[in-house]
Amino acid sequence: MQNISNSSIPASAVIDNTAQAEAARYALLRRLAPAIRHHLVGEFQPIGMVATMLDRRLQTDTPNLSQLRESSAALGKLSRTAANTCMNLMTWLAPKTGAVTRLDSGVLDCLSLLITEFRFRGFVIVNEIADLPVEVSLMALRSVLPGALLALSDQQPGPADFVLKAIVVGDGVALSMRRRPAERSAENSPSTDYRALTWLDVAALAQAESVGFAPSADAVELRFSAARQTSGLEA
Repeated sequence: MQNISNSSIPASAVIDNTAQAEAARYALLRRLAPAIRHHLVGEFQPIGMVATMLDRRLQTDTPNLSQLRESSAALGKLSRTAANTCMNLMTWLAPKTGAVTRLDSGVLDCLSLLITEFRFRGFVIVNEIADLPVEVSLMALRSVLPGALLALSDQQPGPADFVLKAIVVGDGVALSMRRRPAERSAENSPSTDYRALTWLDVAALAQAESVGFAPSADAVELRFSAARQTSGLEA
């Protein structure tokens, strides 16, 4: 596990590490941008469909008020849902300072952005993290977990499974990812819109967020400090 606290680090090294972390964050966001854009567009498509239907109904000589009320209510509900989703997606770009998330639900949020690209590349993510109500830093999880998964996948030339597990250890949680080659073909193998991520990128992100980071040939373990345990789990 990398040592992420050293009071004797010289100022020049701190500057270099900060620049490296910012470069890694930019690379990560560039890789996540297509998925964020896809989710944003997806939220507005049903709104457009309902708005078109509402417009057609208004053009009739004798509009059905009951149908208009239904369409109007649906439009309002979809708009509120889209606004909430968009606000949540924007937190990937600028997370709130000190924000936390349950590890299990936070992992699901991260995987929702990666699953489509991974499927096209012949990758399957097997999430074995069930009910684990430990809260961790939102910024740390959204920075280091997607970065580690992308780096692990960028090293894989063919289809593979990625198995995620997590256990409570000490005053935090250990999240492991293991890559297993698989016998199947990819639906598509698109080139990435930006450069591949490396373990150096993940190390910089992990150090910036005080996350333990231990990579190996086909796996990686991340250790997050618990912000708060929301049940009687033993440390």
